[in-house]
Amino acid sequence: MSKPTYYLWKNDFSTQEDFETAKEKYRKLGFRVVTYLDGQNDKNIHDGLKAVIKNHYCNTSS
Repeated sequence: MSKPTYYLWKNDFSTQEDFETAKEKYRKLGFRVVTYLDGQNDKNIHDGLKAVIKNHYCNTSS
């Protein structure tokens, strides 16, 4: 069984320590933590992931 994924935006945290604390908290709860280093955290993450997958598929099938 795979782990559920939790997404964090690094720019939501004022310090590196706060970010690492939150990241470790979710890891201890059993999540696989994915971190976004840039971008707008108020956008729908699923739309962004679909675009990444679509772009990757288009680039590999050419």
